[in-house]
Amino acid sequence: MLGQLGRPWSAIRSRLDMGAGLELHCLLWVLALALQTWVGAAEKLDELDPVVTTAYGKLRGFKKELNNEILGPVIQFLGVPYAAPPTGERRFQPPEPPTPWHDIRNATHFAPVCPQSVVEGRLPDVMLPVWFTNGLEVVSTYVQEQSEDCLFLNIYVPTED
Repeated sequence: MLGQLGRPWSAIRSRLDMGAGLELHCLLWVLALALQTWVGAAEKLDELDPVVTTAYGKLRGFKKELNNEILGPVIQFLGVPYAAPPTGERRFQPPEPPTPWHDIRNATHFAPVCPQSVVEGRLPDVMLPVWFTNGLEVVSTYVQEQSEDCLFLNIYVPTED
């Protein structure tokens, strides 16, 4: 008889444990959502003077209107280093982290691109897909400033406009 009482009690106990676990799971989920919302609100960019903090230092970007019916404005951070320059002893070696900076780094201009063959101010048509070659004159303006120190990113953040 005692064995029979043990079985129903263990079933009830497991249901209670599962219910408490479910409540705890829901509570943790709600707390995580609230924390994410709070942190997201605290990190919202000032669109007039967008400055973000990275692991290497602070970056200042700028808001750019795209003049497009579909795409809204973006905040641009241009020329953001993602690795140390691959020059000197670092040439042909795995990338190393960039050197941290202490002041706010201006990220409002494109950085130099890696060395490429530009003939008479144009890129060779064979390097790019046919659908892209119509705008080669525009693209070639971005490859005029070249350097081996070229490991940079251009980051575009959508705004809520």
